[in-house]
Amino acid sequence: MLSTQFAFAPKLPFSTLSLALLCIHSTTWADSQIITTPNADTEQIQTLETVTLQAKATPKDPDISAIAKTIVTRDEMLKYGDQSVNDTLRRAAGFQMPAQGQGPRGGGGASGMRFRGGGAPIFLINGEPVQGGPRGGMSIVDTLTPDMIEKIEITKQPSIAHGAVASSAVINIILKEPLKGAPIGGTIRASYGVAQSGQNEEDRKNVSVQIDGRENAWLYSLSANQMWNDTTSISKTQTYDQEREQKREIERTSTMFSPRLEYQIDAKQKLVGEIFYRKNESDGTRGEQIQKDENDSIRFNTRYERKDQGDSDKVRFSLEKQNETESTRSRQENSYIDETVNEYGLGYDAVRKFDATKQIKFGVDARSSELKSNVTETLDEQRYALYTEGSWRFTDRQTLTLGARQEWLERSGLVEYHDQHFSPVLAHRFDFTKQWSLQTNISQAFRSPNSNRLSPTITISTDSDAGTLNNPDRGGNPNLKPEQITAIETTLGYNTSAGGVNLTAYHRDIEDYIEKSIVLENGRYVERPFNQSNATTYGVELAGRYALKQTEQGHSFMLNAQLSTVRAKVEDSNHQDRLVSDVAPYTASTGISYNYQPWQLASSINLNFVPEFTRALENQPYDRTSNQRFDIDLSITKRFRDGWATILTGRNLLSTDYKEKLTDQNTGAIYQARSNQSIPYVMLSLEKKF
Repeated sequence: MLSTQFAFAPKLPFSTLSLALLCIHSTTWADSQIITTPNADTEQIQTLETVTLQAKATPKDPDISAIAKTIVTRDEMLKYGDQSVNDTLRRAAGFQMPAQGQGPRGGGGASGMRFRGGGAPIFLINGEPVQGGPRGGMSIVDTLTPDMIEKIEITKQPSIAHGAVASSAVINIILKEPLKGAPIGGTIRASYGVAQSGQNEEDRKNVSVQIDGRENAWLYSLSANQMWNDTTSISKTQTYDQEREQKREIERTSTMFSPRLEYQIDAKQKLVGEIFYRKNESDGTRGEQIQKDENDSIRFNTRYERKDQGDSDKVRFSLEKQNETESTRSRQENSYIDETVNEYGLGYDAVRKFDATKQIKFGVDARSSELKSNVTETLDEQRYALYTEGSWRFTDRQTLTLGARQEWLERSGLVEYHDQHFSPVLAHRFDFTKQWSLQTNISQAFRSPNSNRLSPTITISTDSDAGTLNNPDRGGNPNLKPEQITAIETTLGYNTSAGGVNLTAYHRDIEDYIEKSIVLENGRYVERPFNQSNATTYGVELAGRYALKQTEQGHSFMLNAQLSTVRAKVEDSNHQDRLVSDVAPYTASTGISYNYQPWQLASSINLNFVPEFTRALENQPYDRTSNQRFDIDLSITKRFRDGWATILTGRNLLSTDYKEKLTDQNTGAIYQARSNQSIPYVMLSLEKKF
């Protein structure tokens, strides 16, 4: 049966690894999304990275897979006072979370996180990919609150079902299901936050609404979020002969509006339609430079779902229109960029369970997009993909997962490009005992550059050192080639119902590695992505969590911690080895979450740490040193009768300023330095459930 599944790619030039993966076993089935299995031993082991606090009973139709999935439910998020997706992901360990406002161009938000030294993971909402603007602006993910979310599924290993074989991390946010026992219900929340540290000031206001209900076979919901942020911050720049201080004033507004309608045809079938509308505006002044950015998008998703025990079918259709404008005015330079993205998607996903030990997933995905710009030629793109993956638990303690994805990519206009890629994935899990397990994953993948990286449009940087090596402008590169990635990682885990520890070692070999390099263009430095000959990344991640389930006295407690090391080494066109300039050697985080039921009190505190590190800049005679940094986040929620609650949130408490310094590689003399002051803030929220 395997030969039938992979018949779409018989003429492709497979690598040795591809052939090896395909020949492992002719009757192997794979599935990349596992929560638990019907076997009691396996279920208890899976609970570690899945959810120690999630389910009280075995799911009715558990998946079968050697690839673990972490699941965090809304109950857990609310139990420990989470205010955002970022708060939840801190407890999932392994993600390097950015501090708000760090770096020359700011930071923060889900789109700014890193995973095991690499780029941001792929975010999905109800299984559909989401993104920011044409050049990676704020995404829908950053506007979601736990009241709008049913659960978050985190897969830290390659997933062919979502085209994320190369990214090795997929975060799927499942939105809250409408109520099934009441005509209407929901949550209203209003927040106000203020921060002041020296000359730094920040004022934040936020209003969010979540409403849902049911009328016979119709289920409906509405989520809305409005944010206002006004910030005054100070950055300092230094060269060998002078120091300057730059004041920045920025006013930001963000609007998110998402209605959803669901019709239940019968107990096994339903139709769902949902709309996401998002608009972000930013007006800023930095010295004599005036910056005005706008980003708005509207996305429509509709799907048909059928579930019958272990079998399921899903047909999905989506369309999205995004528009992003960026205006920069100063004495030296004026620019205006207007870019629009139109995207259409159609897909089919299916699951077939043959028995308690075999299962297969398969599907097809087709997407078409068009990027229009007032400064460059239009970029058209078509992507098509077929995938299949399944699992076979061939003994009580061993599970094998095998899958493959075939993709075709065509680009025209700005870039003339045609390519196809075959990506296999193999995973094996061995359960030594009820607590101990060893899981290994091998994959081969291709990562094609997205339109953000291909568009040569230059975004002008800000501050007094704009256009310098320490704060370059940004642009894309239409000549980029796709990365070719061969990866292996293995995880030794000790899991119990109360938590456990995972030790993961990984190694990735990447040909045509895409790295951001700084080049001098027309008197200003510009950061663009370029292909390097080869790169190797490897490291170890130690992650653990312990949860004390609610005692008779009403106490609940969770402790999580992680330490991730990474060594990313690049071989450039001159066959010289060096370390990647923007990847820290390790990151560490830890958090404590506590809930006391009699007082209806939920609290959590998280600490993140990044050490100081020095790296050589590509094609430049300078070393860049980033300072040691840490920050603390705090959240306390007190609930009252009749659905009222107050939430106290602290961000960037006791945090370190972000500093970068360039020094001459030969003499060690300072060339440039910059410092962005961190702004700790406190926000108070009032909530009413009805």
